[in-house]
Amino acid sequence: MYSKLFYVILVVFGVGCASSINVHSDTPFPGDFKSYKSFKFFNPKNLPPANFAFSDEHKKALFDAVAGEMKARGYKSVQNADLIIKIQGSAANTIDYQEGSNFYPYDPYGYPYSYYPYPYGYDNMPRDRSKKEITIIIDMIDTKKGKIVWQGVGTAAVGKNEVIDITRIGDLVTQIFTKYPYRAPSAN
Repeated sequence: MYSKLFYVILVVFGVGCASSINVHSDTPFPGDFKSYKSFKFFNPKNLPPANFAFSDEHKKALFDAVAGEMKARGYKSVQNADLIIKIQGSAANTIDYQEGSNFYPYDPYGYPYSYYPYPYGYDNMPRDRSKKEITIIIDMIDTKKGKIVWQGVGTAAVGKNEVIDITRIGDLVTQIFTKYPYRAPSAN
């Protein structure tokens, strides 16, 4: 019985500590997804978007992951493409320094929290809840109309001391493309 309880606690703790991924998609303008067969990237090497804040290694992994997802859906990468894919992204630090109590370092009665034995005193100390977030925005633009026909946005929380690696970026791209329901006509 205790072993089952231990595994339940372990699973709940593991799910609570896992990084959260938020993904959503939108179709701002209607597109004819039955006719799209090819794609190309919007200036992948020459001019990255202004808010693209990844290293060159991460940027290459990001473009490779998106190209892999598109090719898996039957799209071909050509210069005269039906869809232009514009990728924007950033890795930002959010700083959240939170006081444990409105009265810190004193309790409501005027006694310092260090007066109390653990767990009463130390539980009310300031906490650092800073974290990193990866955000990736994928826009698919109809070449003829010049309008965005699909947009996928993914945000993943990363621990504040965790290094953003290539597999994390690839996982986020895969999660974004779970919201992309279309395939190239020849792949049906």
